[in-house]
Amino acid sequence: MALAKTITLLVCLLGTAGGTSGGTSGANCIPRPRSVTFTPRSAASIFTARTPPPMVDWRAHGAVTPVMDQGVLGSCWAISTAGAMEGLHKIRSGRLVRLSSQQIYDCSNKSMIESHLRAYDWVLRNGGVASEETYPYVDRVQDCKREKLHMISASITSFVWTIRTEQELLLAVSQQPVTVKMSVEPASFLNYTGGIFSGPCGQAGHSMLAVGYGALADGRKYWILKSSYGVHWGDHGYFYVQRGPGHDAGLCGIANYAAHPV
Repeated sequence: MALAKTITLLVCLLGTAGGTSGGTSGANCIPRPRSVTFTPRSAASIFTARTPPPMVDWRAHGAVTPVMDQGVLGSCWAISTAGAMEGLHKIRSGRLVRLSSQQIYDCSNKSMIESHLRAYDWVLRNGGVASEETYPYVDRVQDCKREKLHMISASITSFVWTIRTEQELLLAVSQQPVTVKMSVEPASFLNYTGGIFSGPCGQAGHSMLAVGYGALADGRKYWILKSSYGVHWGDHGYFYVQRGPGHDAGLCGIANYAAHPV
């Protein structure tokens, strides 16, 4: 399993992860929201001048589904996007429903270029996303199952992609789970087994779901990130990352590509 994940990250670095069934490969593992070439149907900014609580953990509020294992498919962006919508749906409706990351992968953007933005934009245009039960995860590239596009289990009204700093990310995560992407170094990332990660960073982009934040008694601050490598990776599937290292975008650029649904 560790070898498969190493291969997935290395393939991502070479720009060939997430290819379509027609053989088209992804050109970039890290999206560039500042130079998007499409026009989102609806985007928003919700930042307000307020003080977030000192710690938040959306798992304690029942707004986080169990950790998935993405397998060898480069679908971390789809899984984290689905996770953000699962959290928002729980906060709004009181019901936690696992949503289909496979449908998001199949139907929105297999290439991973500007992945979260295109994923949210596709959900808006489609009117929502199906449940995992309706459109299950199969860990392989396949054509979009168009006959299931109308089987909606959750919807969104907009999405926020204007986050640029850790403080803005903190405000967002205090309100709901948020998709993030970090530039990691494959070996140190894959060998993480717990504790607060402080580097090194690298060039391999990996998307995760920020489900909270907190601080230890010694004052060290951290983010709580839900990964997609199964419960036997990291700290039961979670990645605890240093928060507030002294530069605006955070460790390994955690705030650079953050986005969340509205």
